[in-house]
Amino acid sequence: MAQNRRRSSGSGLTPKQKQAALVLGICALVLIITISVVAVIVSKAGKNPDSSSSGPVSGSTSTPAVENNFNPSQYGDAVLGETDDAGKSYIEETIFVGDSNTARYYQNGLLDLDHVVALDGLGIQQLTTQKDIYFKGDDTGYSIPEALAKMKPRRIIVMMGTNNTDGSMSASDFASNYKSALQAIQSAYSYCDIIVAAVPPIPQAHAQYPNVSMSTINGFNEALAQMCSESGYKFLNITEVLLGSDGYGKANYYQTDDVHLRKDGLTAIMDYARTHAYLGTEDRRPDTANIPTRRKGGGDGTAVPTTKPDDDEKTYTAQYNVDQKGGTLESGDQKGVTSLTFKDVKSAASITVTAKPNDGYEFVKWSDGNTNATRTDKDFKQNINVTAVFSTKLTMKIKEGSSGTITLGDTQYLHIELSDKSVNTDGVIWTLDGTEFKRGVSCGVSPEKEGTFTVKASLTTGGKTYTVEYKLTVKPKATAAPTPKPTETPKPVVPSISGLPSSATVEVGGAVTLSVSVIDAGEDKVSWSMSGGGEFSTTTGISTTFTALREGTTTVTASVAGGNSLTCTITIKPAPVPTDTPEPEPTPEG
Repeated sequence: MAQNRRRSSGSGLTPKQKQAALVLGICALVLIITISVVAVIVSKAGKNPDSSSSGPVSGSTSTPAVENNFNPSQYGDAVLGETDDAGKSYIEETIFVGDSNTARYYQNGLLDLDHVVALDGLGIQQLTTQKDIYFKGDDTGYSIPEALAKMKPRRIIVMMGTNNTDGSMSASDFASNYKSALQAIQSAYSYCDIIVAAVPPIPQAHAQYPNVSMSTINGFNEALAQMCSESGYKFLNITEVLLGSDGYGKANYYQTDDVHLRKDGLTAIMDYARTHAYLGTEDRRPDTANIPTRRKGGGDGTAVPTTKPDDDEKTYTAQYNVDQKGGTLESGDQKGVTSLTFKDVKSAASITVTAKPNDGYEFVKWSDGNTNATRTDKDFKQNINVTAVFSTKLTMKIKEGSSGTITLGDTQYLHIELSDKSVNTDGVIWTLDGTEFKRGVSCGVSPEKEGTFTVKASLTTGGKTYTVEYKLTVKPKATAAPTPKPTETPKPVVPSISGLPSSATVEVGGAVTLSVSVIDAGEDKVSWSMSGGGEFSTTTGISTTFTALREGTTTVTASVAGGNSLTCTITIKPAPVPTDTPEPEPTPEG
């Protein structure tokens, strides 16, 4: 025994031991490689956003996050807040209504068919018209409102919109169509509570549905919440549980590169509905008897095989719709309809559909971007659901006509007139010989040189661009004739005198000579006058001598005929009294 133990502890190995050692070595190597790979993946993952809240980005990791500015508080109590768990019974009294995402509740075994009323590819505009809901023992196809009336639910949660988020419908039109659908349900069965679930977000990677966008979904949900607030419905904000930090749906909730929810995403919605329940309302149903049992499809209701068909055995559904009341559809013998559904379409099939505008409307495009009114779809690889978009037939013209002439330096004002006054004209673009210079309903054009110019106004609305032209001729300024210089009217000649002193002093008996200078008159036109106290040597002429006769003050005035006058104030002083000179006394003789 001791010898055997020594052998087993020695360096010699049996063939089986060598084989075991080799296997252990290989396993150890695999383990080391696995640990290294995991370490690299974790290192790279740490540099990217949380993978639990966002999906992989096809071709790029730099796609910016989408901002979601939804504010529940601005819609009052329309948005359902958090509650205690309403429990399983709350779900059992609820029917989930919607499109293919809602249908997945049944397909994933979360709900039985009697709690699901949903149709693949359903757009909000077909909710009241598509009759593909069936019951056992009844081959009649019912619309969703008609089916709900037969099923008598305590409440419904409607989750619609994914098939309308391809950019073909505005948020306001979506909310309007949604409201009409809810009103149709109320008309068919008025005893149930109605809850509107938000349009589910989409993952960042959704290559199979490239036209669907989160910005459209966010706009739809704001419009839905507002509609619920105004119309008395409740809004279930499931975005709160489905949205990741990057503003997209959490990738683990969705099929790869797809907008369809996995079982985990659907479960999250159901749990959210239970903890954001619409409670405290009365069960208004008059009865819950004679409720038929739902079944799939038409015919005898035979269950659809669950085995996956080969590619050449796959069939698809092609759905064609019209937007609002703008037109109808034609295909083969079917004419004047607003909806066409082709089921069990094989991959190699070909379908031709024509969109026909009604009077006063014109075809714009299909919701997938196809601008041909007649389209042919073939080589099917997935279901098709498209909508023909029409717009009011619009005419646009320039109020001032198609041409005009102005003079260089002047301005030509032009105004746009549209046949549809509701169309926003802020987007009208004005160009002058191809260069944009103004936007809006009107413009002023003032070219800086002579010649003929082309002014164009264009407006894009409803996916179509309208253009009108105006030819503007600019002529040179007319050369102005010189204005003759008017003959100046000769100014009348006004004689004048100057140079007379304003004052003078003289003694009685004395004399002073006064003189003036005269212009534009003869010397004989000057005359002299006084207020008294003396006499003149002459009363005419440019000079005279005034002799003082008595003391006092006198005013002398010199005037020129037809002209001015000058005055001189003369002060006359008394004459000095002469003093007698005494005779010298004689010198006495000595």
